[in-house]
Amino acid sequence: MQYKNDSKFLIQAKSLYSKYSFLLPWVSLLWGVISSFLLTRDYTKTIRLSVFTFAFLFFIVTMSTWYSFIKNSTHEKINNLKKIQKSLHKRKDLLEFLGSTATQYFVQYIFMFCIPFMYFKQEWIWFIFLIVFALFTIWDPLWTKLFRYSFFRLLLRLLAFCMAFSFSYAVLFPKNLDTFYIWLAVVSFVIVFPWSGTFIQKKLKRSEILSTFFISILMIAHLFLPNDLKFPLLSIWMENAHFSFEKPRTARFQIMSEDQVNRNFLLNKLNSDIYLCSISPIIAPIGISYEIVHEWYVDDQFVDKISLPTIVGLKNNDRYKTFSCKKFFPNIKEAKKITCKTFLKNGIYVGQASLFIKSD
Repeated sequence: MQYKNDSKFLIQAKSLYSKYSFLLPWVSLLWGVISSFLLTRDYTKTIRLSVFTFAFLFFIVTMSTWYSFIKNSTHEKINNLKKIQKSLHKRKDLLEFLGSTATQYFVQYIFMFCIPFMYFKQEWIWFIFLIVFALFTIWDPLWTKLFRYSFFRLLLRLLAFCMAFSFSYAVLFPKNLDTFYIWLAVVSFVIVFPWSGTFIQKKLKRSEILSTFFISILMIAHLFLPNDLKFPLLSIWMENAHFSFEKPRTARFQIMSEDQVNRNFLLNKLNSDIYLCSISPIIAPIGISYEIVHEWYVDDQFVDKISLPTIVGLKNNDRYKTFSCKKFFPNIKEAKKITCKTFLKNGIYVGQASLFIKSD
């Protein structure tokens, strides 16, 4: 009787799993995103992250080169291999599986690590992009299908390595931020370069050539994007940016707790000789020392550019508060939004804050 009950329970469990198993990747993604925001992130992990990333790069290049060599070797060449090489050849499918699985979990880890930074920097395009690709790494059947395409493999690896590099660079080289995008391009080239074809001198497949070509085009196009649309420098960001009337530590200072304001209230303040200020609390690693620039926009139209004092990186992720203030805005009576974008003096985008103007 107990056996029948157990069998019935297993049948029901299998039926339930078959019915709702499609939800598991979404639940895993949701849990992964939530838990990624709860992880402790500090700059002390940078060296470990860098070593892990470049060790994985060596692993991937070695694995792909060996697999390409074995796959394209003649029977005579295989017979001339050493004993350990023959043993690896017999397990080439296992090696391919290990390479796919290692890439899957590496990319998943990097994406989950970096998703909160995209959120804090309000890089919504990159944020959604990472969410989608994180889903690819969690949904095994979809991953298995997509991983067959060289363009997908190359794009995933490029994104993962660029994000790891973007987080580590400012920590390891705080005095060399002017060359960040140059070195990012160099790293990108190293990632997309067809190393297996170089080492074993095999003829590249058409798909490999096209994948490398298209991604190279994307890399070149990236260099000409506006600074606030380029791949972000992840280790410098703003946290809790907001607006206020008048600057901090003054008698008429009034912080704005929301990102919207009544139009008449705003106009009355500005007409009363009160300035609107954008306060940018910036988190940066120790060693950073750069001037900040605020660019003000009204309805996405450039209004003014204000240079601010130098910020420095502080310990324990403390925020270095900087601010700029303005009183006169063109077309403010019809405006719907005021935006203040924050950049390093060399043009690297840090973040932005927007104030939405409500009509009565």
